[in-house]
Amino acid sequence: MYSIPPVTTSLPNGPSDGLLQIALDQSASGIIVFEARRDEARKSIQTYKIVLVNKRAEQVIGLQREDLLGQTVDKLFPESIGADLWSNAGQVIDTGIAHRQDLFYHSRRTNSAAWYDLVTEPVGDGERAVVSFTDISELRSAQETMLTDSILFKALSSTVPEVGVIVTNYFKKVLVASGTLPGLLAKTDPDELVGRLLENNVLPEFREDWRNYLGTALTGESHFFSDHWGGWRSEVYVGPVRNQAGVVVMILIVFRNVTEQYRQQQALIQSNTALQQSNQNLEQFAYVASHDLQEPLRKIRAFGDLLKANYASVVGDQGVDMIHRMQAASDRMSTLIQSLLSYARLSSDQKPQGIVHLEDLFNELIFDLSVLIQERNGVVRLKPPIPMIPGDEQQLRQLFQNLLTNALKFVPPERTPLITLSARIVEGPNVPNLATSADSVYAELIVKDNGIGIEPVNFDKIFGLFNRLHGRRQFEGSGIGLATTKKVVDNHNGTISLESEVGKGTEFRVYLPMNSERVITKS
Repeated sequence: MYSIPPVTTSLPNGPSDGLLQIALDQSASGIIVFEARRDEARKSIQTYKIVLVNKRAEQVIGLQREDLLGQTVDKLFPESIGADLWSNAGQVIDTGIAHRQDLFYHSRRTNSAAWYDLVTEPVGDGERAVVSFTDISELRSAQETMLTDSILFKALSSTVPEVGVIVTNYFKKVLVASGTLPGLLAKTDPDELVGRLLENNVLPEFREDWRNYLGTALTGESHFFSDHWGGWRSEVYVGPVRNQAGVVVMILIVFRNVTEQYRQQQALIQSNTALQQSNQNLEQFAYVASHDLQEPLRKIRAFGDLLKANYASVVGDQGVDMIHRMQAASDRMSTLIQSLLSYARLSSDQKPQGIVHLEDLFNELIFDLSVLIQERNGVVRLKPPIPMIPGDEQQLRQLFQNLLTNALKFVPPERTPLITLSARIVEGPNVPNLATSADSVYAELIVKDNGIGIEPVNFDKIFGLFNRLHGRRQFEGSGIGLATTKKVVDNHNGTISLESEVGKGTEFRVYLPMNSERVITKS
C-alpha cells in the first residue's frame, strides 16, 4: 500500500454529468467507482454497488453501462467474491489509503484475459472507491522475456569461460550484467553495475569512445573490435537489440578475454619472423657459397688438364689415374653445388605467375631429353589432354624434368624404360594430404615408370635434401632432385604423392591448383 491524499470531491449529479462521462470515456484505462454496501450496523462491508463506469471498463467486463450501474459485484462477479481484490477495496475505503497491485483478469463474457495495473483510491466520503485498471500484458511479457534473457545471458557467461555480458536499456542503463568483465570498467562486479548508466562506469580515458559505440548502437550500428584494458586483451561486440517491430530497444555488449591467445599469437608471429629471417640468411648463404665455390672447382679441373697434358710422362699412369679421380670428384662437387644453388633459388624472390601450357612443356622436355632417352633406349608416352595451370614455368619445368630424369635413370640395365605422362582434373576435397576448399579444382599430373621401385618406408625420405637410396656407382645423382621437386610443389600450394612396387615401377602424382588465387610462386 502507499499513502496519497484522498479524493475529496463528490460524485457529480448535475448538468456536467454528461461532460464528465465523455471525459472518462476517453481514458485508455478502465475506471469504475464502487460504493460500499454495509450490514445493518453499518460496520462490515457486505458487497459493493457500481455507481460509475467508463467505456473502457465496459469493454473489459463485456457488459453495457446500463447493465452495470446499480448492480452489486456479488451478482455480477460471483466467482470473484472472497478474492483479495474486494478485501483490498474494503481496506482502502475504511483506511483512506490507496492500494496498487497487478491483477490477472479473465473475462468469460469476452473470452479474453490480460494483466492489469490496478489502482484503488478512496473518494474521501468513507463509502466509495475509484478503481482504475490499465492493460500491462505487453509490459509483463517484455519483463518475462527480459528475465528469460537475463537467465540465458548469465548461464552463457557463467558456462563459457572468460566471457562477460552486459545489456542496457535504450537510455544506456544496465539491465543485465554477468560473467568476467574487463578493466575498462571502474566496477567489474556485475552485481554492482545493474541499474547504473554504463558510460558513467567506463574509465574516463575511454569514455568518449564508448559514448560513440553506445550511441551508434542505438542507431542500429554494430561494432566488433579488439582492445587492451587493465592487463588483459579483450574481443568486444557492441550492437543493437531490436523488438519484433525492428525498433532498437536495448544494447548488447559481449566481452571475451583473449589475453592468453593474443600472447601466444604474438609469440608465434615473433617466432615466424625470426624463422623467416633465419631462412633468408641461410638461403643467401647457400646461394653465395654455391656461386663462390664454383670458381676453385673450375681451377682444379683446369690445372688437372694441364697436369695431364704437360706432365703425364712424369707422373706416370698411376699419377694420371689420380688426376682423373680428382677431376671426377670436382665434377661431382660442381654438380652438387649447382643443384644446391638451383634449390636455394627456389626460395628467393617472388615472381609473378603466368599460365603454363603443360602439354607444350612436356613436349619440350621430351625433346630436350631425347639424347638421354635414346641412350637408355627408352619410350616416353604423352597422353593428352594435359591442362593449363597458373604457375612459374621455369620451376614447373625443373619439377617435371627431375621426375622424367629419375624415371629414365632408375631402371634395371636389362629393362627398356617405359614412361607415361598423363593428367586429369580433380576436385579439391579429393586431393590427398591437403586442406582444400569445396569449390577448388586441381590438376593431377601423373608420371609413371617401370623402374626399380621404392620401398614404402622410404616414401617420405626420398624428398629430403642429400637423401640417396642407392650407391653412386649404381646410380648417379646429387640427392637433391626430388627435394627440388617437393619445393616447387610447395611453392605452388600443391602436394605430391606416390605409389610404388619394388621391382615393378613407381607412379608420382603431382597435384597443382587450377585456381590462380591459390598459387604463390617463387623463383
